[in-house]
Amino acid sequence: MYMKKYLLTVAIYLSCTHVFGQSINLLNIINLTSLNNEQAGSTLTANKAWALQYGEGVNGFIVEHYQTTAASQKKETLIVGQGVRTANGGILRTVSYLSPNIQDVMNLVEQAKGQGLIQNFRGSDRNGNIYIYENILYHMVVRISHNNDKAVIDITQKQIFVE
Repeated sequence: MYMKKYLLTVAIYLSCTHVFGQSINLLNIINLTSLNNEQAGSTLTANKAWALQYGEGVNGFIVEHYQTTAASQKKETLIVGQGVRTANGGILRTVSYLSPNIQDVMNLVEQAKGQGLIQNFRGSDRNGNIYIYENILYHMVVRISHNNDKAVIDITQKQIFVE
């Protein structure tokens, strides 16, 4: 009797975790910054949690928008392919994460602290609150709307100079 209750409780917990769980963690987003579009697309669509919505040309780059395949009220979006060309021809890539669920972004911010990113700016503008985190390799900008209906994280590779 108790075993059946236990198994039912575990099954309900796991199904709720799957339904309400976040689709990606910060380390995976950071790793996407080192991949080209083809590699990022293969990584995102491999487990069928993300699907390509569309691509567009922006400043000489093909920018691709991926969206979760979860229920429509929880559509998360990842944008890959953005970047800046360096003087030596390399590309510093940016990956953007958008979510209508502020808690998803707050979870990623907590993960950022665990990954060694340090908050060095906190402010706001007319659109929302802005937080900037950095370490030697990455620059992360978090924007949360004032009415808490959307949030965006942009993670960009930083150029490293060796003397």
